[in-house]
Amino acid sequence: GETLAEALARELAEEGNIAMAATPVLKSMHFNRRASRRDHVGFYLIENFSQTAPKRPDHEIAEAGFFPLDRLPEGTTPATLRRIAEVFRGVPASPYW
Repeated sequence: GETLAEALARELAEEGNIAMAATPVLKSMHFNRRASRRDHVGFYLIENFSQTAPKRPDHEIAEAGFFPLDRLPEGTTPATLRRIAEVFRGVPASPYW
């Protein structure tokens, strides 16, 4: 058992070597029905953070980086593009991932 905030801090550290320096803002929650009948994804905005070390490839994440919103890498998933549009372009949030 962990709180959402604890899970967020752990996932950021594990998957990106990221430490938050500002309070995260929960922007939306999404049901990921493709993963399981119980999977939910929280989408947070963190306006101040640091990366303690570059993220190296591992069994879960092949590549990680920071990109301007108008120059996202080819292959950015449709779900990720929808979340970005919801948060930064005012598109209404879908309840589904």
